[in-house]
Amino acid sequence: MLKFFYNAAPNPMKIAPLLEELGLPYEAIPVDTRKGEQFAPEFLAVNPNAKVPAVVDGGMTVVDSNAILLFLADREMKFVATGVRSAERAQTLS
Repeated sequence: MLKFFYNAAPNPMKIAPLLEELGLPYEAIPVDTRKGEQFAPEFLAVNPNAKVPAVVDGGMTVVDSNAILLFLADREMKFVATGVRSAERAQTLS
């Protein structure tokens, strides 16, 4: 099951609606950055940069909200054009 590490900041909150729209099962794991939980060894093993959001999907870890959004859209082939060199994809990425 996909693991979604988040807090209530704007960047992590971009990921939650996409996960819901895609209908993907996931485990939401809060990381309280006000308490310094991003520096816990368990989270640093996920993201050595100590930043949320992050997702772990099987053996793959993706960090940065934009990278996560693109990864999930590409994975499910929804909400993004799949032609790598297409004008539609360029527009989506812009």
